[in-house]
Amino acid sequence: MESKWLAMVLVVLSLGSGLCDGCLEEERFALFQLKPFFEFIDYKFQDLINDDSVYEKESSSNCCEWERVECNPISGRVTHLFLNYSSYEKIQYWYLNTSLFLPLVELQNLSVGFERLSSKLDKLENLDLSNNHFNNSILASLSQLSSLKSLNLARNVFTRSNPTNGIEMLSKLNNLETLDLSSNRLGNKILSQLDGFASLKSLRLEDCGLKGTLDIQGMFPF
Repeated sequence: MESKWLAMVLVVLSLGSGLCDGCLEEERFALFQLKPFFEFIDYKFQDLINDDSVYEKESSSNCCEWERVECNPISGRVTHLFLNYSSYEKIQYWYLNTSLFLPLVELQNLSVGFERLSSKLDKLENLDLSNNHFNNSILASLSQLSSLKSLNLARNVFTRSNPTNGIEMLSKLNNLETLDLSSNRLGNKILSQLDGFASLKSLRLEDCGLKGTLDIQGMFPF
């Protein structure tokens, strides 16, 4: 009996020792490689003064404690990144080499703005690209992210003409359950592009220029 209890104690201790004290050095290095593009990656929101946001540099060297980062408590690997409003004016005009994200092998949720994504981000489930100025070119790379379950493309106002021609490419995302296309200039033509979304459960089309009476019964899988 004593040996049985001893074995259980050893198991608990071994599990406890698996908890990570902080982010892994290679992932911390990867985050700092992103800093030229997202200068506030290691800053946290401090206050709002005269309608201007004030940020304070993170005091901890442990990136898992940063406001814009969440980590797996067991592995210490980064799982969430919130970078939407870092260097916003810069983001609209350059192409980020997304191979910089590849060291973050457990990354599942990403909120950011850029136009080229790597299909090697094969664990990414939630992607927020709202409030940008994307054209149709982003849709091809998005269609390669087969693990996506939620995609937010709201308030983009696609700059290239007739973005509805490309939305149908997203139907390749067989795991996609939530899609937000609100506040884009899509019009009624968008409806004919949505019948191939086999797993879709939630769709937002507010302020998309839809007109008239729409019969959507049987149009979508949800």
